[in-house]
Amino acid sequence: MIPLPNITTPRLYLRPVSPSDAEDIFDYAKRKEVGPNAGWAPHEDISVTRKFVESLLLKRERGHPGVFAVVHRFDEKVVGTIEIHSYVADFKGDLGMVLHPDYWGQGLMLEAAKAVMVYGFEYLGLKRLGYAHFPENYPSKRLREKLGFTFEGIARNNYKRFDGAILDEAVASYTLEDYKRDAGDFHSFKKRISFDF
Repeated sequence: MIPLPNITTPRLYLRPVSPSDAEDIFDYAKRKEVGPNAGWAPHEDISVTRKFVESLLLKRERGHPGVFAVVHRFDEKVVGTIEIHSYVADFKGDLGMVLHPDYWGQGLMLEAAKAVMVYGFEYLGLKRLGYAHFPENYPSKRLREKLGFTFEGIARNNYKRFDGAILDEAVASYTLEDYKRDAGDFHSFKKRISFDF
């Protein structure tokens, strides 16, 4: 199995997601402003969330790195998840994430995403990291820009949502060359985070 570390950042713990996280995840997964922006239906009850968490755990058994629970260090609460999905070993993957609305606008997902980018390029040997979101999802667009991803275009009719809607996706990438170019920025960031494998 691919090592999935515990990562400590200034405000967060990133650790492998666990079945015991279901209650915290349900707290945001039930909200209308969360799931549909990521392509999935709001969870109607916690049993849906428990099955969802089980599906996240299966990813590791299928050869993927797995999913990090994003734990707020001061609240000691799981406030989101982040992962590298669509993974191809030593080559590429896509960044995917979700955050509890009560924690939006604080730069927490920027912090988590940068830590996962370090993990992807330095530990998984990625050459490319993709990032896709619905064009009208402006918080995701802003995060993409802050992370330095290059916008590649609109993939038309590229995603079938849970309700059958066919949607466009904005597609972007960040390559190993980009990571090397931004080494100075990541060097200072890495001083403030730690990895425990």
